This record gives sequence, C-alpha cells and structure tokens, in this order.
Amino acid sequence: MNIKNLIKSFKVYLSYELGLSENTVIAYVYDVEALVNFKPDVLNLKPNDIIDFMSYMREKDYSVESILRRLSGISVFYDYLILEKKVDNNPVAVISKPVKWSKLPSFLNFDEIEKLIAAPDKSTPIGYRDAVIIEMFYSTGVRVSELVSIKTTDIDYKRGIIKVFGKGGKQRIVPLYQSLSDKMDDYLKVRNEYFVKVKDNGYLFLNRFGNKITRNYCWQLIKKYCKAAGIKKNVSPHTLRHSFATHLLTGGADLRTIQIFLGHSSISTTEIYTHVTDDKAKNILKSFHPRW
Repeated sequence: MNIKNLIKSFKVYLSYELGLSENTVIAYVYDVEALVNFKPDVLNLKPNDIIDFMSYMREKDYSVESILRRLSGISVFYDYLILEKKVDNNPVAVISKPVKWSKLPSFLNFDEIEKLIAAPDKSTPIGYRDAVIIEMFYSTGVRVSELVSIKTTDIDYKRGIIKVFGKGGKQRIVPLYQSLSDKMDDYLKVRNEYFVKVKDNGYLFLNRFGNKITRNYCWQLIKKYCKAAGIKKNVSPHTLRHSFATHLLTGGADLRTIQIFLGHSSISTTEIYTHVTDDKAKNILKSFHPRW
C-alpha cells in the first residue's frame, strides 16, 4: 500500500472507528502529510527522525503548542500503523515533551490592538469586513475555525450573544458587546449588498465570490494588517485569542469565566494566563518596591 492510500485509510479510521470530528480528522491528516513531506519513509522512522522533525518545526518558528499538537496527530497515526501491522513501534511514544521550549502565550497590548483594528480601510467593503473580523477575534476570543463557521443565524442581537461551535462540535455562547453589535449591523448591510452573490450560503463572513472565508485567509489577513500597523511581533488569529484572555484577566475577570468564554474543557488549560499576570505583578514590584 503506497503512502497516499495509507493516509486515506487512516482518515477513514479516524472518522468511522474513532468517531473524531471533521476538524480533528483534517488536522491529524495534515500532521501526517507534513511529516511525509519532511521524511517520506514514514514506515521506517526512528525517534531521532521525529526529533529532527521537531527541530525543523522549531526553526520555522512553530509554537511549542503547535509542535505538541502535531506530535499528537502523528502519534495517533503510528498507533494506527501498529494496529494495521505496518510497523512494530510508535517512534513518538518514547520522546519527552519539549518542556524546555515552553513559553508564555504571546499577546498584543492594548495600543497594538487598537492599531490593528484601525489598519483596514473601512471605506471599502473588504476593509470594513476585515476590521469586523479582527475585532471579533479580539472581543470574543473565538478560534479561527469557529469564526469562519459562524452563520448569520448564530447571532442574537437582542440578547447580545453569538453561538459558536468549538472543538468536538461543542456549542458555547460568547457575549457580543454593544459597539461591536452596532458595527455588525452595518457589516450585514455591506455583506448582503457586496458579498452575497446568487445564493446566500448563510455564513457570516464571505469572500468576494460569496463563499465562506477560509482559516488560511484569516491568517493572511492578520499578517497583512499587522504589517500595515507596524506591529513587528509574529501574530496569528490565536494571538488575538491570547490577547482577549490576558486582557480579561489583567482587568480582573476570574479564571472560571475566562474558561467558559474560551471553551476550555479543563481550567488547567486556562491557568497558563495566570503566569502573564504573575509577571506583570513582579514587574510592578521591581519598579516600586524599595527592596528590589
């Protein structure tokens, strides 16, 4: 069986035997394809080959979180190969997690957020849509996969909420503050007049052809406007999610509330943001305490 057929059968295994969500299946397949592009002979890889792949991703500025998530998908693939008797061992299983690479989630400060939101040309339909997309990322903390899947019917303006579907198809409600709600009102008029073509597919954010925008487009959009705003940091849609959580916490919100907004299944995932405020408190102490 060649590698393409092996990946196809792996995809079937993920969908029908493990019952994973479509997004998870796509992510795991993408993980395996990335490994194949780096080391084509996947049936004969050793732990050192996986470490080389990790080092390669690190050189490409992948976050620790992204590397670990990719290793997770690759590990599932090797477990599948063991079941199919294609390999004897899982080379990922013996590798320690790269704790020494661990770092705090990056985020933008308030000034950078304001510059980023102001960067698009709001006098054009595309610029106005892009400004709303950026503000929604920051003001709701939604994941990029969640944002591109929002439909116009998922927004309740009267109650000021948006219904989103997170990992594993789990539904949650995120608040929509008034100023963004007002902008959404204007955006919908632009959407219906400029972006909707022959048939309205119902998705909130559309491209100029009337199709649902993609995750990749959102990444490119953020990079484009960061450059326009003079922001030098390596920023992605997930950076805005981190900024949302960090600013809430520094503003006094409790972890449990932030956990609900972010859709984390465990509060231990949310607790990483406490390190950000710990560092802020330490810096204040250094600046003002006479003994520091």
